[in-house]
Amino acid sequence: MKNLFITLLLAVQIALPSVAQTLQGVILLNDSTPCPYATVYVASANRGIAANEKGEYMLDELPAGNLKVEYSCMGQQTVRRELELSKGQTTIHNEMLAEKLMLLPPSIVTPDGEDPAHYVLRHVWDQADKNRKRIDTWQARVKYDFSMQDVDLFIKVIPKKYLRIMKMAAAVVGYRKIFNLFLDHPALKAKVSLLRTYAKGKVKDSEQKVLYSSDQLTADEQKTLSNNKLLVEPNLFDEIYDDSSDWGRKGENRDKFKLTGSYEQDGQTIDVLEYVSTTTREVNKVNEQGDTIKVKKTRVTTTTVHVVEEVWGILKVEKRSDRAHSLSECRDLEGGIYMPISSSNHISVPLMKAEEIPAKIAEAEKLDMSEYSKLERQVSEAFIEQLKQHQGRDICLDLSFNYDIDYRYFKLK
Repeated sequence: MKNLFITLLLAVQIALPSVAQTLQGVILLNDSTPCPYATVYVASANRGIAANEKGEYMLDELPAGNLKVEYSCMGQQTVRRELELSKGQTTIHNEMLAEKLMLLPPSIVTPDGEDPAHYVLRHVWDQADKNRKRIDTWQARVKYDFSMQDVDLFIKVIPKKYLRIMKMAAAVVGYRKIFNLFLDHPALKAKVSLLRTYAKGKVKDSEQKVLYSSDQLTADEQKTLSNNKLLVEPNLFDEIYDDSSDWGRKGENRDKFKLTGSYEQDGQTIDVLEYVSTTTREVNKVNEQGDTIKVKKTRVTTTTVHVVEEVWGILKVEKRSDRAHSLSECRDLEGGIYMPISSSNHISVPLMKAEEIPAKIAEAEKLDMSEYSKLERQVSEAFIEQLKQHQGRDICLDLSFNYDIDYRYFKLK
């Protein structure tokens, strides 16, 4: 249930007013095209953030002076720069990444013939459990950006009885207020901050507040937004070592991973594990002659995990499909313990241009729905009606949720 609502509340990066020193720019590939969802890490401030789908990034509230900044992305060589940030100014820096050279075959050879990917995952979990017990205290400032666009249009096509079920489910797990908030503000863009402290095996949150919002929220709505637990993991360590994840200890797809290669970074060997899943279904489509035909629609999802071989720590976990992308990046904070410094989740349906909508309506109305189920017909008819009501403007369902973490202190037992 938690994962369902996290998916519903994914978010894009939002431009915020400059506070203190700000670093921003665009990350490109070596062919000058944007590098989507690349990560930026400021070592001296122990802060990181993921760029958006256009490769654009912004980190605010940075200290003035000479900063060590790292730019990285899956499959690209990491670049490290020393940048000078002037007090009270915004520094613009664009970076270009070159393709990473992978070392093949994979570096691990297991003594008992065990599949290398299984060997890596098993050791990752053994080390994770040990590291969890070694953590004594940490405190972190966590900032969440999230936004949605055209969600109201798509909510309206859901049959009322199913919407009631969704509301009931939200109420059961304690998310009724936050669910209603997003229904009332379907174009909400906001930034929430909280201070999280871990000590004696317990997590405590404080100083939660809304830093920025594009909608006029009432005082009660701002309180609901800032105090919700939907966007907050109970333990930052579990953000990357989640039992329910595809690659995790209990994930049903963990045995499908393959070790695809390795590369060197800072004198360490990083192993790359990958799992690709493909699903195919038949959908009805109107051809150029106006006939309804069945065509196969395929979705490919790739999950990649980067592992530090020497200490079996997780550097990055990335999941991509044709409409969704999620990325979590970790850093070695102390003694081989890897904790997340940034996470980016984004889902979007391809943009429908205003000039294309009449043709899409005409195509949809020609579909033969005789083989559709009652629910499929209801949804299709409601969607056609919504398209008619929204003619004259672009339509784009876009949801995203991101955060970056600034660790104030971190101690081991």
